[in-house]
Amino acid sequence: MKSIWRFFASTQLTILLAGLIILDAAWGSIISMRNPQVFQALDQAILFPWLLSVGKAHFSISLWIFILVLFTTIFAVNTTVCTLDKLYSVFKDKRPWQSLFPQIVHIGFLIALLGHLVGSIYGFRSPGNFVFQGQTIPVFSQEGLSLRFDDIEMKTSRRAGLEDLKTKVALLEHGKEILKDDIQINGPLIYKGIAFYHADQGEAPTGLILKVGEEGFRIKFGGVFKTKNGAIFKLGTIIPDFALDETGNPYSRSEEYRNPHQAIISASGKMGWLQLSTIGSSVNLEGRTIELSGYINAPYVVLNINKDPGIWFIIIGSAVLVIGMLLLLFLRGERAELVRQIEN
Repeated sequence: MKSIWRFFASTQLTILLAGLIILDAAWGSIISMRNPQVFQALDQAILFPWLLSVGKAHFSISLWIFILVLFTTIFAVNTTVCTLDKLYSVFKDKRPWQSLFPQIVHIGFLIALLGHLVGSIYGFRSPGNFVFQGQTIPVFSQEGLSLRFDDIEMKTSRRAGLEDLKTKVALLEHGKEILKDDIQINGPLIYKGIAFYHADQGEAPTGLILKVGEEGFRIKFGGVFKTKNGAIFKLGTIIPDFALDETGNPYSRSEEYRNPHQAIISASGKMGWLQLSTIGSSVNLEGRTIELSGYINAPYVVLNINKDPGIWFIIIGSAVLVIGMLLLLFLRGERAELVRQIEN
């Protein structure tokens, strides 16, 4: 048992592991650049779930990450044993309190490493959440929690372009509003360890402005409208690249919006297709001409929603590490004497 303890408390092991970690990371950087199709998704994923799914499926090129995790684990054990060994020696021999400074740095490192471990197992990342103004979307993996996009404020100038941006949102729990706040470009909204980041913004159609005879209608996609004489119509599906097959049935030639058509369905079930790319296009259905007059546009934002339950460990550990480094730099040895001379 003592031999195992001495092995993990060895400074030589620390140096060896540091060298192996550097070499493994260098090897991994080369592999990552050669296989971007595999590793690009890792930026938006949690490490251990990714390793057990994508990493396992591409084991030959993700092996370096498994090795890195192994080396880091051994390095953490080495740091823990070394720290405990030194602390015992300091208290046993009643050494000066300055002898504790290196161990404070080690403890800060271990706390931060614990935070990364917790986040890599229990956290989540949900990129690309598209939400229109006034719309409410559920928050990934959080039962009962949802987000509503209320408004967006942008400040621009000719010289600087976009100077400030505020995305006004509300959080709801089981339909009840619990928080209203702003998300800024470099200022995410954080709630119970869940961070909401602004990724993009713009405007997009949410409905159509239609004309039937002298009547005008503003209809959201999927909505229903009724004319004065009682005719009822519904907006159906949209085919992005409209075409007809040999039997006359509609299909999409691609996923791109090259020739979008909107299905309009009458109360009797008859269907017509309205071209969406040209204002003024029309379709005849049930003896009525339905004309496209315009689009209903609404602001939207794209949000990245991440949860890192280990973030406070990382913050606390980093703070402890910095404090330890400052103590080492200014209150130990010759530097401590210099500080005392300055104070006097």
